[in-house]
Amino acid sequence: MGDLVVPDGGARPDGHARRGRVVAVVPLRDGSSGKSRLAHVLDPAARSRLIAVLARHVVRTLLASDGVERVVVVTSDPRFTWRALRDVVVDESADAAEADGLPLLTDEADRLRIVLQPADRPGLDAAVDVGREIAASDTVEGAVDGRPLRLLVAHADLPALTTADVAALLAEDAPVVVATDRLGAGTNLLALDPRASASFRFRFGPGSRAAHVAEAERLGLRAVVVQRPGTAVDLDTVDDWGELPTEVRDAVGLHVPALRDRDA
Repeated sequence: MGDLVVPDGGARPDGHARRGRVVAVVPLRDGSSGKSRLAHVLDPAARSRLIAVLARHVVRTLLASDGVERVVVVTSDPRFTWRALRDVVVDESADAAEADGLPLLTDEADRLRIVLQPADRPGLDAAVDVGREIAASDTVEGAVDGRPLRLLVAHADLPALTTADVAALLAEDAPVVVATDRLGAGTNLLALDPRASASFRFRFGPGSRAAHVAEAERLGLRAVVVQRPGTAVDLDTVDDWGELPTEVRDAVGLHVPALRDRDA
């Protein structure tokens, strides 16, 4: 049972998304140890800003996507993550302060949950497992309404991700949908329908596209591999930066001038 590759704009077996509540899980390690392959062009403070900017974009995009009920961010550094996502949950407009001086929360605040990754469960796959457990748990306020769980896993460093990309993944009529990286080897997003969401074994890392397709085969489920510009490019290297559309580089460069200046 091989994987079916569907290019951007390609025909779908079924034009409707599978029904179910969609919970997105975003693993985010911390603000200091990531983006090491950019260390020769960015100092630690700039790399931390980059991690925050990318995570904020991904979370905002997921929250703005039709069908995504909530987003669970699993992190080893909740303090950094709250700072990075403050603009998502706090209304910073001039008229947003209540009489007691406390800021008002945005409409999206109650749909975002930041969870500490236990120290005894390290690693990317474990972080996603923690997020899946939270998504399926009755302790997530308002999460259980009788609909089955659909899980959407998204890396936190996808600067070109759009709501159309998310919609395309959720519209695929397959139990397992892999959005691969630009080299066709990794997994930048992974959508699992209720048949796969509980028992699927995550295999993120080098060669994860093939590993996730193999895991679908182990479960007797069909996998689709989606190729879209918005899901294909993460931002780990200078080469990745060069692959981004100009408008995306401009947006990121506002916060990370050292990257912007490379285009001058």
